[in-house]
Amino acid sequence: MDQKNEIYIGTVGLERNRWGSREPSFRVSEWLPRFAADGFDGVELWEFHYTRADPDEQARLVERASPLAIFNTYAGFTDDAADARAQAVDAVNAFDARALKYNLGGDAARLDEYRRNLLAWAAALPASCRLLCECHGGTVLEDVDAAAAFFADLDPERFGVMAHVGGDAEGLARWLTGMGKRLQHLHVQMRGTDTDPAVAANRPPYDACFAALTTHGFGGSIAIEFTRGIGKHEDIEQLYANALVDLAYVREGLG
Repeated sequence: MDQKNEIYIGTVGLERNRWGSREPSFRVSEWLPRFAADGFDGVELWEFHYTRADPDEQARLVERASPLAIFNTYAGFTDDAADARAQAVDAVNAFDARALKYNLGGDAARLDEYRRNLLAWAAALPASCRLLCECHGGTVLEDVDAAAAFFADLDPERFGVMAHVGGDAEGLARWLTGMGKRLQHLHVQMRGTDTDPAVAANRPPYDACFAALTTHGFGGSIAIEFTRGIGKHEDIEQLYANALVDLAYVREGLG
């Protein structure tokens, strides 16, 4: 990893249709100057903000966001998901993306199938693109030991993993200890009941998380993924205001 503690905005966190239609409700290209001016070091782009955008928006994104920090894909790793994986390869090439975030599936009986397709996918991607496995809850690699065993014989620079900063300092410490330098990226989820954009929710547990990051010398990147205000009546301006509060808090926490 060439950069130390770059902090990105995750566009999924501003998208009201993230868990519904998955149709983009705003044009990320129009926000890029704002992201940069407000201090974000780059973008973790939700794939549907590109793949489901109109051709003009796709062209603007490629022009203005390249090289992209992280392309966030939901492509699967079963044999029948080859087209989705190929679409992600095309996007990485279009953006000259430095990293690609993905999740494996949740069926332990298909672990060998997932691994075979992951390795083929990696071979089809540019050698400069790092693959970051989110190790999300509900997937076969949600456990630190399972993830460590799965990746043990793979290049830790090319095949990185991710973890979440969600207030569980002990859980985060297990990933820091168990994965070492393979842990390259974090998703910050400072969700909670607070609606005041000047308040970062539940500070003490997050303070403990950032203390763990400092203790372990974490040198990877971080994305503000979700913040306060997500819900039925969410407002993108309020979400972004909260994300900026979280950006300042994360920079403070990293020292």
